[in-house]
Amino acid sequence: MNWPDLSMGGYGFYVWGSYIFSLIAIVWELWSLSHRKKAIVQQQQLSRSVPASVLRESANETTS
Repeated sequence: MNWPDLSMGGYGFYVWGSYIFSLIAIVWELWSLSHRKKAIVQQQQLSRSVPASVLRESANETTS
């Protein structure tokens, strides 16, 4: 079996390093997006379960 020349004329380290870094960045972004979405959904469910009067009292608004 003949293996392809992965050294790419001496630039293989930079080329394959760039591919690996890009793959890690894409996977990290997808993971981050899914966790942000879960947090937003959880926050929305929590705000629906809390009565509106409790939310109004917790706000630090002053009335004049």
